[in-house]
Amino acid sequence: MKNRLVKNFFSSGLQAISIQIFGTIFFYIISLYLSKDDFGIISWGNATSSLIITILSCGLEQVMVRRVALSRTSDWAAVAYLIHAIVGVMVSLLILLIISLAGGNTTYSLQLLPYFFIAQSLSYIANPFKQYLNAKERFTPYGVVAFISNAGRIAVALLFIWTKTFTIYTTIYILIGSAVFELAALSVYTWLKTDLQLNFRFLAYKKLLMEARALYLAVLFDSSLSRFDWFLLGLMAANSITADYTFAYRAFEVARLPIMIIGPIILPKFARLFNSNNDKLAAQKKRQVNKFFSLEIFFAVLMVLCLNIVWGPGIDLITKGKYGYSNSLIFFVLSLCIPLQFTINLLWTLTFSAKRYKSVTIVTFITASINILLDLVLIHFYGGTGAAIAFLSSVCIQTAAYAFVVNKFIMRFSLLPLLILVMAGGIAYFASTYIAAGILARIGIAALLYILLSLLTRQVGRQHLDILKLYLRR
Repeated sequence: MKNRLVKNFFSSGLQAISIQIFGTIFFYIISLYLSKDDFGIISWGNATSSLIITILSCGLEQVMVRRVALSRTSDWAAVAYLIHAIVGVMVSLLILLIISLAGGNTTYSLQLLPYFFIAQSLSYIANPFKQYLNAKERFTPYGVVAFISNAGRIAVALLFIWTKTFTIYTTIYILIGSAVFELAALSVYTWLKTDLQLNFRFLAYKKLLMEARALYLAVLFDSSLSRFDWFLLGLMAANSITADYTFAYRAFEVARLPIMIIGPIILPKFARLFNSNNDKLAAQKKRQVNKFFSLEIFFAVLMVLCLNIVWGPGIDLITKGKYGYSNSLIFFVLSLCIPLQFTINLLWTLTFSAKRYKSVTIVTFITASINILLDLVLIHFYGGTGAAIAFLSSVCIQTAAYAFVVNKFIMRFSLLPLLILVMAGGIAYFASTYIAAGILARIGIAALLYILLSLLTRQVGRQHLDILKLYLRR
């Protein structure tokens, strides 16, 4: 379709912007207007709830998306995932309530945990509807719902601040309210505007679980890479250290926004590349994937370059000295993971689309285990910086492992563009510090020098842009 590329980018981008940008603004508001103790409790409660939800998911999400994307007769997978989510949430919430009541008044964080879990579990129950629509490449409905929900959270939070009634409890009410809205809107839209029928087949559900079994540990341990450090910091470090790290990490997540935009678009298309029951790609497809990779990394490194120039003075200004220079080292270390995560996203998509679920599980298990061990050691000695170093080390290992799997089982894939572009970015960054003093001047010089080096080393060109359009077109 003529306008399909623009529409997909807009719709998927609307989802990602609504979740990440608005989510970060809300996160920014609570970090400024709540005490660090309350901010730490919220971060810990959300991280713990996220880990519980991941355990409940059993890896069904990705398998459901692949099935629905490949076949019009596989809508039953979305219904199976929905029933699975509802039952799992009910059982888990009952257990959490019992634990919370048994704990009495000893732990304030534990008392509030069921409420954070309710908010996240409602979003989890809405996820089958969201992913069903994404698998059908209908990104706009959830984009609109997420935009309204997240914008509404910010508006209500500002209202509570204006009336001087903004507390940790009103924050919980806002989180639950927005989750209720998303679930109601997505469920109503899906039932009214799609052909999805509430037809649950237990044998088919068992088949889905068996298919997801190999992927489950991968999803579980992958979650530990993104939130286990928050969980441990809440237990092992002071609230101020946890606040510095979580603030920098949320900024890092926003910087990964292009992955969230491109990911839902390319996964169904990569799945169709392997729909011939052949886990090997033709030579032409291999060249296309490699050029697509080079262009992705080019933009990722450019983003890291500009963000690190802006971070210290920029964030220090907008947070009135609360963050910025105080956690600039943490953000720098985390930002180095961005090009690596672009790489991992592409390699994971290739591996998953080729149905190499066991390989995904092994890679993620090894990576997450190393991350947990490094967190336990480095957080104890270096706090938030230690958590960032542990994360970077784990991501490096994960990148190398996925590259090995793809090269051995799927196609020849070179990490050389990653190394060349990261080196070019480093040269541009340090050169700009000696040539200019102002932020805007440094960004301009660094970006210009980086682009020049990328062109001279032939890492980007018109062919790369043509491949990008090809892969994002219907």
